[in-house]
Amino acid sequence: MKKKIFWFAPALIVTLGIFFLSTFFAFPMQEIKGVNNLDKIEHCFAYTVLILSFLVAYKKGGILTKKKILKVIIFSIIYGFSLELIQYSFFSHRFFEWIDVLANLLGVIIGYGLFILFSRIRLC
Repeated sequence: MKKKIFWFAPALIVTLGIFFLSTFFAFPMQEIKGVNNLDKIEHCFAYTVLILSFLVAYKKGGILTKKKILKVIIFSIIYGFSLELIQYSFFSHRFFEWIDVLANLLGVIIGYGLFILFSRIRLC
């Protein structure tokens, strides 16, 4: 049982990291010479890592099922949407942006695709 729980530590750290970076430690983004919306790449990357960490944890724990995969996907999407609402509701320097929600969703899709790819070539 301890081994199964061990695999979830990175997933929980990523989940908390996204929460704190999206809320308390978030600062308004500055534009980098001609590059708009650089934070969308960060959103996409964060949610790719989020879903990968959970799926790998379930797989390494020996408890991965199609139902759990669907739950992880749904959780990740709802989590990203909820954080956007939290930013809008409780942080004056943060805003709800649909494009951020879409970037999160893209990260979930990429992460799931990478998990399938890595599983087929036995990297995870």
